[in-house]
Amino acid sequence: MPLDENLPSLDDLQKKIDEANALKGLKKEGEPEEEQPQNMGAALQVGIELVSGVAVGAFVGYFIDHWLGTMPLFFILCFFLGAAAGWRNLVRQARKGTGS
Repeated sequence: MPLDENLPSLDDLQKKIDEANALKGLKKEGEPEEEQPQNMGAALQVGIELVSGVAVGAFVGYFIDHWLGTMPLFFILCFFLGAAAGWRNLVRQARKGTGS
């Protein structure tokens, strides 16, 4: 009795490996990668840009007001300019993501 008769074929072995990978959620070679990490990174970037726009605007406005003694004129103005810049970045990123 030859030893080769009892061994599974390579095709059977590859099918079992593919089934195990599918159960674990791993992708096969040639399949597109999941976009979740990329989308999560884009969402994090937009959030950081929005918050940093507001923070930088408020920071600059505070120091201009402190320097000129015009509290809170420039603080409010720069706060809203920073918010507008953050929203502009958010819209630009959303359009870039949708392909428009």
